[in-house]
Amino acid sequence: MNFFSNSYNNSRQNESQKSKLLICKYTRSFSKTFKKDIKFIQILFPSLIIKSITTLIFLFLFLMFIILDVYYFDRHNPLFLNEDVMKKFGMSRISVTNNHQYYRILTATFFHSNVWNLIINAYYLMNIGIIVEKNYGKRHYATMMLLSALCGNLLMCATSNCSDMQMGISTILYGFMGLFLQEIVDRRKELTDMWNIFGNYIFALLSLYLTVNMFPFNGNFIGNFGGLFGGFCYPYLLKRDTFHGEGKKLRIIFSILLILLLISTIVTLIVAKC
Repeated sequence: MNFFSNSYNNSRQNESQKSKLLICKYTRSFSKTFKKDIKFIQILFPSLIIKSITTLIFLFLFLMFIILDVYYFDRHNPLFLNEDVMKKFGMSRISVTNNHQYYRILTATFFHSNVWNLIINAYYLMNIGIIVEKNYGKRHYATMMLLSALCGNLLMCATSNCSDMQMGISTILYGFMGLFLQEIVDRRKELTDMWNIFGNYIFALLSLYLTVNMFPFNGNFIGNFGGLFGGFCYPYLLKRDTFHGEGKKLRIIFSILLILLLISTIVTLIVAKC
């Protein structure tokens, strides 16, 4: 009797640990779309919270695109920004290194080259971002987005060709994926079905990669990896309640790696001009 009781308790404890993972919350949120009494907006965004930073950024992204598209309207490609507009607002290595427009490393994040990039990025932002914001709180959420954007855009800019133009929030989306991965790695010993959860994570990551990279000027592989690395490092750096024993060593290791990444990319942008 005790054996079955312990097995039941262990099973419930494992389910409890599993339910706290962001990747599980993300995959579980889509089950709401199969309910009978559900609004159309909930089918698109199952975890929608109106009063959130994510929703404000979502609206801001569309507002910026509409303003640019209307002001610099191109009747031949009305849903795309022309090359001259992208040069004015996007991020390229030559604009940062030669023209010293370092602000573009962050500002280019909030512009999109065409409406399809915008729709795809905004869709993932709403479905993943709200879950992260609800779990971590507004302050940590905003800080993590900033860290992911910096890591991803700096690495993207330092390794791209001089004339390559990039814009969009893809580095932030990959930062969310890095956060998901960190949770799985951190709790791997507590999960009996870790490989099942990891499989769900790989599926979510691949779906993000295939859709986000369908269109040009929406980040590149190296830049998105930088965003993922920033999101993965964030809990080790700033969430002090997770530091127990081995966590202190991991904090030092990832702090050093993150500092090396930031310094090396900044030095590259300053020294290696186009």
